[in-house]
Amino acid sequence: MEETVPLWTVTELMHLTRDELCDLADRIVTIVPELEAGSLERLRALTSLDNIRRVMALRDLHP
Repeated sequence: MEETVPLWTVTELMHLTRDELCDLADRIVTIVPELEAGSLERLRALTSLDNIRRVMALRDLHP
């Protein structure tokens, strides 16, 4: 059974610290290989990861 992956929005992510963003990104990267290609869960995980990168770029932070 696949893990339920929340979709993290840019607005939600803007409230997190750099360390929290990096930790969340690490957790998402770890679970992506376990998710079925083309599944909603994988799409949510990849979209959330993209949103994390956008927030870090907006803040001019680098992991």
